[in-house]
Amino acid sequence: MRTILKGALLLVAIFLALTPASASAYSYGDANTEDVAETFKLVVSALGKSPADWKAAEAAQKEMRDVFVSHFGEGVAATLDANMQARDADAVIANYKAMLVMNLNRRFSNAIQSVHDYTQAKLLLAKARATYETLAPYAESKLSKADLDGLSADFDAALTAIGNPGLFGVGKKEPDEKALQDAVNQVYGAMKPLFPFTADPAAAGKAGGADVQTAEPDTIDGTEKHAAMARETKTNPAITVGVIAGIVVIGGGAVFWARRKGWF
Repeated sequence: MRTILKGALLLVAIFLALTPASASAYSYGDANTEDVAETFKLVVSALGKSPADWKAAEAAQKEMRDVFVSHFGEGVAATLDANMQARDADAVIANYKAMLVMNLNRRFSNAIQSVHDYTQAKLLLAKARATYETLAPYAESKLSKADLDGLSADFDAALTAIGNPGLFGVGKKEPDEKALQDAVNQVYGAMKPLFPFTADPAAAGKAGGADVQTAEPDTIDGTEKHAAMARETKTNPAITVGVIAGIVVIGGGAVFWARRKGWF
């Protein structure tokens, strides 16, 4: 009997050791911190004032300029600088929208590359969706409601396509890379033509500045290289606490039952 009890307690110990990893795998991406989209909102807000607050717009851009260079190239950042210096609000906002499309490409490409890493792929799709939702209001005059509803459904399809690691293997579903590519390209293919990037002549000599729109692919296959995103693990605390609490209750019940049987 003692051997059985030791085996049961060992099983509980193994479950406790595995819980953090399994609960972490079943995690939720944070869609509220897409920095490129948040900077766009700050710039639009500053330039929408009467008179336009160019100082605030330039400050927001300056804070993110190194990030823009890293993700989209010096040419893009130089064009935005030139638009700001020319005090051309329409050009600034139009090119920021185009940069958000570039950000969709970046997030989608990295999601495809991370398709076998559920936590990372889900976070990347969450950030892509935050980018899309920032652009969507500007697409309402160009796409029908049915089209926009379809794009929202494509995001849901992309989320389904990355599979699910399950909890302790229960409910596990393998990812489908082709389905993921199909879904993200529906979104990207619809948005890219709506928001073209217009390079400023002064930035034409900068790398990528003159031809950035044609350099952006028409479809995303996950082979394009982008600056890697700092890894973030967003674990749902309710799931983690719930799993640990469940194991503790089961383990405690086993010990109580063993005591009543007089095994120790």
